[in-house]
Amino acid sequence: MSLTWLSCFNFSLPAHAATAAEGQSSIPPRGALYQVSDGRHSLLLFGTIHVGAPDFYPLEPRLTRALSAAPVLALELDPDNGAAMQNAVQRYALYPDGQRLQDHLDPALAQRTLATLERLGLPLQAVQHMRPWMLAMALTVQEYGRHGYRTDLAVDSHLAHAVRAHGGEVVELESADRQMSLFSQLTEAQQAEFLADTLRELNDAALSRKLDLLVTAWRHADSAGFATALKDMRQDDSFATRFTLKTLLQQRNPGLAKGVADLLRQHDGAVAAIGILHLVGPDSVPLLLKKTGLQVKQLY
Repeated sequence: MSLTWLSCFNFSLPAHAATAAEGQSSIPPRGALYQVSDGRHSLLLFGTIHVGAPDFYPLEPRLTRALSAAPVLALELDPDNGAAMQNAVQRYALYPDGQRLQDHLDPALAQRTLATLERLGLPLQAVQHMRPWMLAMALTVQEYGRHGYRTDLAVDSHLAHAVRAHGGEVVELESADRQMSLFSQLTEAQQAEFLADTLRELNDAALSRKLDLLVTAWRHADSAGFATALKDMRQDDSFATRFTLKTLLQQRNPGLAKGVADLLRQHDGAVAAIGILHLVGPDSVPLLLKKTGLQVKQLY
């Protein structure tokens, strides 16, 4: 399931803050929420999804209150740091002038790519400077959009707006350069395979079910649903899914855990928020934090 990378990798661009829905008498929990403590300071660790929809908001009161008082919010990336993202895209995701995507694909994959672009109403000229992995990501974002999930309503943006509204600080646990550089590990053949896997999934009749299962699990704070999504990924032998598991999840989890632990030492009452699949499984961020001696309690 390569499309699940939007719950573990923050393809962030500048976005307007989500507007909270009004008049909800009972606000359910979303995602997953942990309390992390070292005996002196405590923080909340929240599992996000890097897209959104109007009915995601408002978030439940416990998290909302914490955001309204948090001195610092730590995100994978600051959604308002668009310049850094654009620089990283230019450095890692686009071909130099004079090179085109279609010249780096074998004829069969080039034909499949063109057919998909035509079906989605995307002109080749708009994407021909993208490297194959970048096009795969762009098509995934568009597919989420076709199902009603929007990057301009991403949970990260909502959280950042809530903290900045009272003068709190937003810091990054990673950087756009660090995230984009992960894809520079891919050879041209692997990039083509990543794109081919994504095209195959976009043409999968069961895609709507896959998307909705993951987002529905987030909407309802369904821990069993997240575990099922991760289990399905481990059973999927496509290159894109193996890369997502090994590089976008496992390789990044220790650094994210260290960032959360450092935040805890420096501040009391902070909030950290990372993609929900970083909070699931035997090498998850909560378990890595526990191994350092911190107290970690799942609230939902």
